Amino acid sequence: MENRFGDPTARETITEPARDIPVARRTQVLVVGAGAGGYPAAIRAARNGAEVLLIERNAVVGGTGPMSFVTEFLSCENISGILREVQQRLAAHDAATETFLPEYFNLAYDPEMLKLVVLDILVESGVDLLLNTNVVDVIRDGDALKGVIIENKSGRQAILADVIIDASGDADVAARAGVPMHPREDPQPMMMLCRMGGVDWERMQAHARANPDDFSKLWGTPANKLDGAQYVHLTGWKSLVAQGKEEGALPGTFGHHISIFGATPANLRHGIGYLYAVQVLNRDPTDAADLTGAEIEGRRRARDFLPFVKRIPGMEDAFLIDMAPQIGVRDSRRIVGDYTLTRDDIFEGAVFEDEIALKVYRGPNVKGWVRHKPDGSEGGKGHDLTEMPISVVVLGLPYRCLVPQGIENLLVAGKTVSFDNEAHQRVRLMPECIAMGEAAGVAAAVAVRDGVP
Repeated sequence: MENRFGDPTARETITEPARDIPVARRTQVLVVGAGAGGYPAAIRAARNGAEVLLIERNAVVGGTGPMSFVTEFLSCENISGILREVQQRLAAHDAATETFLPEYFNLAYDPEMLKLVVLDILVESGVDLLLNTNVVDVIRDGDALKGVIIENKSGRQAILADVIIDASGDADVAARAGVPMHPREDPQPMMMLCRMGGVDWERMQAHARANPDDFSKLWGTPANKLDGAQYVHLTGWKSLVAQGKEEGALPGTFGHHISIFGATPANLRHGIGYLYAVQVLNRDPTDAADLTGAEIEGRRRARDFLPFVKRIPGMEDAFLIDMAPQIGVRDSRRIVGDYTLTRDDIFEGAVFEDEIALKVYRGPNVKGWVRHKPDGSEGGKGHDLTEMPISVVVLGLPYRCLVPQGIENLLVAGKTVSFDNEAHQRVRLMPECIAMGEAAGVAAAVAVRDGVP
């Protein structure tokens, strides 16, 4: 799709008349975005005594999970804090596994129930919510951020706050405030996931047991661990994918495997699975035309892929329930903060005095390696984890990565904090975002209490 909206110098302009904007609210802590970085920030700030307003552009809370069908908290070897609370409530509703999957360290969950669980915790914690609301500008006074301009069904309004936490997923507030950004290098593909019914999990698992070499041994449920599993994530069918590409049934940019996962025990019982295979390449999520093009391309390609899916043993009678409400974005803006976490920090075991969370990273110590390759060729030669030595390192995340340069009263939480490109590839998942959000929320509450900008 031709980009008709990305270059402001290429079109005519108008002068918007000056107008008075009503102040809709004054609050101590304003959190923008109710995803994995935002809802923990709001909860922690409120539980630490701050008055908190959380605004969200969608009609639901929870972020990428319910909106893009990312139904796993990935790589969460040690679960505590808000993530533990969410997981326990989900499990009580038969909407999550009770423990993480050994060897894989993932917690799977039902995205629909996540909306409700997160909503309950927010309301119980005393967080005020404003949904269906977009931030369209910021209020800056010198080096200090004083508030934001919003638009929603009530019109154009201002919200003033002592501390603002940008958990928008695209660093929208930080960008509008003029915070410097790291350049986007080799951006990871976007993804379109589908929820499928009519999945014969027993037949699919039997096929995986009989053909273990056709499946990933390190990404997903190993074939020898399927018996009695509460949760199944199969990544493979490599020979089928290769055949499809050779026949022309799949495009050359298609990866080298397909992933299908049943997020909860209830999914396995009732034949529901989530299908991940469609990646959209070379799109910019901060450009309206590019993002629109990604949504269109992702949905059309997912629809066209469905007939091929029926070749998978256990998917012969599968049918589409729905596609994710919005395309999944892995890679967006990243602020330049008071410290930038690097790939070398990860593999050299850097220790920071201001660590806010620890992550156990399991992956190849190979410079330039990323799981989700920009050209869509994940899982291929030189990329399969089984071909590489796996390093296990404990990584501390420094608080300074959340603090943008050149502005006061603003913190950033989530995948848009100050990481370099390779560090971001390894430390951008929802458990880390939740931990960063908790830290930002506590810091904001302390700043309000102590009067610290």
